[in-house]
Amino acid sequence: MPLANTALDTSPPNNSAYEPDARARAILRGKQQALADLRANGGAYTLGEVRTLLNGISRQAVNQKVRDGHLLTVPGPGDDHRYPTAQFLSDGRPVPGLKEVRDALPTRSPWAVFNFMIQPDALLDGRKPIDVLKEGNVDRVVEAARRYGEMGS
Repeated sequence: MPLANTALDTSPPNNSAYEPDARARAILRGKQQALADLRANGGAYTLGEVRTLLNGISRQAVNQKVRDGHLLTVPGPGDDHRYPTAQFLSDGRPVPGLKEVRDALPTRSPWAVFNFMIQPDALLDGRKPIDVLKEGNVDRVVEAARRYGEMGS
């Protein structure tokens, strides 16, 4: 089968070929917004800092808490994971009920879970779910999580 006649274009590269399209720009804006939300809600701890908060538990124990849903981690710089500070009480303990809320959410994306936790919710009288959790009202936040994304919630 003969090869198609494809002339090699030797003109200078068209810089527009390197411009991100609308989808790529939306992904970048989403990442920038997630980082801004993280910064606005206290930032995030490193693994070492979380181990200190949790009385020196091992890296493996921290990872198990993440797998079990008792701690939330988001992608950090490089291949690191970071632990949003908003999920910790003033004494350093993780907020009770985080696992139940995560299980009730229709997403497993760490950024989406974090976003749910820090955005005011109409079902919680316009309060942030993380603040309601810190008061011990796990059932109210679980119900809001179950309805997350529904029309009118």
